[in-house]
Amino acid sequence: MTWSKWFVTPALTSVFFLLGVLTLYWFMTSKLIKYLEKRHDHVNTTRIQTILGVIYMMLLIISTQLTVEGTSNGWVFVNFQVFAVIFVSYFLELNIRPWQLGLLILIYMGFNGTLDIGLAWVFAPIYFGLYFAMTFIKKHRHANEWRNFSDYTLVNLVFATAMWSVLKFRFELSFATVAWEILFSFFFMTITFVYINSVLAGANTIAQLTYTTNFDELTHVRNYYAFKNEFGQDFESAGLHQKPLTLMLFDIDHFKHVNDTYGHLAGDYVLANVARLITQQLKTIDPDLKLYRTGGEEFTIIFNNYTTAQASAHVAAIAQAIHDAQFHHAGNDIDISISAGVTQFPTTDENQLDLYRRADQNLYYSKRHGRDQITIN
Repeated sequence: MTWSKWFVTPALTSVFFLLGVLTLYWFMTSKLIKYLEKRHDHVNTTRIQTILGVIYMMLLIISTQLTVEGTSNGWVFVNFQVFAVIFVSYFLELNIRPWQLGLLILIYMGFNGTLDIGLAWVFAPIYFGLYFAMTFIKKHRHANEWRNFSDYTLVNLVFATAMWSVLKFRFELSFATVAWEILFSFFFMTITFVYINSVLAGANTIAQLTYTTNFDELTHVRNYYAFKNEFGQDFESAGLHQKPLTLMLFDIDHFKHVNDTYGHLAGDYVLANVARLITQQLKTIDPDLKLYRTGGEEFTIIFNNYTTAQASAHVAAIAQAIHDAQFHHAGNDIDISISAGVTQFPTTDENQLDLYRRADQNLYYSKRHGRDQITIN
C-alpha cells in the first residue's frame, strides 16, 4: 500500500482496495449474523464483528506481507498494517492486554523473519503504542465528531511519522518517499474514518428499524409481523419435508378485568411479566422455540418439528407456571391464568390459515368452558 509502487494512480487504487476490504468484511459479518440469528434468540453482534474482524485483518496482513517477503520492498504494505491496527483498536474496540499484544507482535516478527533486525525492535514498540493510543482516544471520545476526528488524525500522524522515520533508515528510503507515505497515511486513514463511521451509523439505524419492525416494544418478544413471516416459512417447510408442526395460541384470562380493576399500568406489568416468564421457560425447553405477541393479550408459540403429543407436556408446564407465578403490582396481588388452544399440522389443512383458525377455535373453546384450561385436537 504505497505511493510509489503502484503502476496506476496510487491514491485511487488504494482507496478502491480499502473500500473493497471493508465492504467484504461487512458483507461477511452481515451474512454470519443473519445465519446465527435464525438459530438463536440473542446474538452478540459486537462480539461476532470483533472476532471476525481480528481474524480477517490478521489473514490480510499475513497474505499481503507474503507477497513482498524477502524483497527490498518489505515496507510497501506498512500503511495497510497501520490501518489494520487502527481498525481493530479504534473501530472494533478490541480489548487486548499489553502482554497479549506484545506476544502477537513477537509472533509476527518471527513469522516475518525480523527478530534479529535491530530496527525492527524499534519499530515494534511504535505499533504497540499506536494500538493503545487509539484505544485510549476511543474510550475518551467527545460528543463533537470533529474533535474525535482531530484526536484520531493527530494520533495517526504522530505514529505514522515515527514508523516511517524508522523505515527510512532500515530500507534507506528517500525523504520524498517518506513524506509521500506519511501524507498518504493521513489520506488513507481519513477515508477509513469517514467510511466506517458512515457504515456503522447506517448499520445501527437498520438494526433499530429491524428490531422495531419485528419486536413488541412492551414485552420485547416477537410481534405479529414476525409471527406471520416465520409461521409461513415453518408451515411451508413442514409441508415440504413432512415434518410435524404444532401451534399454541393462548390468552391471558380476564385481562380486561385486570385493566379495569388495577389500571392499565398493571395490565402492562402483567403482559411484560407473562412474556418474561414464558421466554425463560422456553429457553429451558428448547432454545429454538419463540414466543410471539400476536394481539393485545394474545400470544403464540410455534412448536416447529413437534407433534401435539410431544408439545402437550410443555404447554401444560407453561400454563402451570403462569398459574403459580406471583404477580404483585402497586401493592396488589393479581391472580393470572391463561387459556390455550393447541393443534397440529399436517392434517387436511390446505394452508396456514386453516391451521391457525383451528388453534384459534380451540382457544375460544377453552375460554367458553371455564378458562384456565388447554384444548388440544
